[in-house]
Amino acid sequence: MDSNARRFQLATHTADVAVDVYGRDIPELLVHAADALNYIVLGRADIQPKQQRSVSLTSVDDDTLLIDWLNELIYMLDAENLVFGQFEIQHTTPGYAEIQCHGEPVDPTRHRLERELKAATYHGAHINKDSAGYIARVIFDV
Repeated sequence: MDSNARRFQLATHTADVAVDVYGRDIPELLVHAADALNYIVLGRADIQPKQQRSVSLTSVDDDTLLIDWLNELIYMLDAENLVFGQFEIQHTTPGYAEIQCHGEPVDPTRHRLERELKAATYHGAHINKDSAGYIARVIFDV
């Protein structure tokens, strides 16, 4: 991947945490959204690919798919104490994705939780296309 490519940028939001996520296509947007989530929660923590998890999501559209994807990652962190740092998009169609996730259990000696997120919200969730690809603003409830 081009090191100058846009991935994500934290955005100003009054009460919660907002991030603008970029991607050349929907699969890349999903990966960059996961990278943004990890950055918000763990900072620049090193996540080792010790375990795999397949995730299949069916949503009404790509806007909803993006939020469902992030909430699945938050669920796996909160309920299963797992964090994932590498993602392979196996298949996507509008509103559907199959994603192979690689990660590990949270290791308190290497993974310092910087911020707890309750959920990615559907409020204002919308993916737009611009000249460089796709952009989406995601607001996380803290």
